[in-house]
Amino acid sequence: MFRLKILLMIFCLAFSVQAAFAEKQARYLLGAMPLPSNQFPNSYGSYSKGCLAGGQAMLESGPTWQVMRLSRGRNWGHPNMISFLERLSKAVAKETSWNGIYIGDISQPRGGPMISGHVSHQLGLDVDIWMLPAKNLNLTKSERESISSIDVRAKNKKNYKLQLD
Repeated sequence: MFRLKILLMIFCLAFSVQAAFAEKQARYLLGAMPLPSNQFPNSYGSYSKGCLAGGQAMLESGPTWQVMRLSRGRNWGHPNMISFLERLSKAVAKETSWNGIYIGDISQPRGGPMISGHVSHQLGLDVDIWMLPAKNLNLTKSERESISSIDVRAKNKKNYKLQLD
């Protein structure tokens, strides 16, 4: 019986080491992929253990948004997320004093764990929207790497309610 317990402990230890090694390898494998897979768009897994098939790039700049930290290559998402962000940025520009939004990380081209930073953002379904008023939507690539977001709230201390078309 003692031998069985020892063998079971060794098996469990080996399995956990292998799982940790696999996750580390997936981080570097997926982080090196410059393009999405050529598949029907779908998200697999969970926000912290998943991947993205058929991801779509959020354009670096649009009429009411700019993607920040372009060097990270994290401007990829599920097409539904990209469409949502385009609609959201228009609503923000229409209903607030901002010209639009600054968009932080969405996901890598194929999702999955990232080399640094987020544990989530693996499915292309979550996004960092900077709470920095987007007054200038003509930032250079260098400016997008160097400025940071700030914390803001409405004057009445309540959340903004935006109507999306």
